Amino acid sequence: MWRLTLYSKLNCPLCEEAKQEIQEFGKECELSIEVVDISKDPKLWDKYQFDIPVLLVEGQEAARHHIGLKKLRVLHKRWQAGQNLVTPRTGVFPPV
Repeated sequence: MWRLTLYSKLNCPLCEEAKQEIQEFGKECELSIEVVDISKDPKLWDKYQFDIPVLLVEGQEAARHHIGLKKLRVLHKRWQAGQNLVTPRTGVFPPV
């Protein structure tokens, strides 16, 4: 079973879209999803308030912002092959 965690918050259209895409992907493979409202955890809020939704795969951060079927399929294929997941770029601006 593929264990996913989605960092989200209320009134977030991208988060709702990600939840729907994950639910749709759940028809293709066995997975569990935990949705965490970052507004209830000050540390998560400070870290992710401008980057949600954030997807963790087996506890490892794997994707931010737009999380669709194509991205989920690629991540799942990498996970099945035992490959490392690519860590998404952090922050709003790229490092200099």
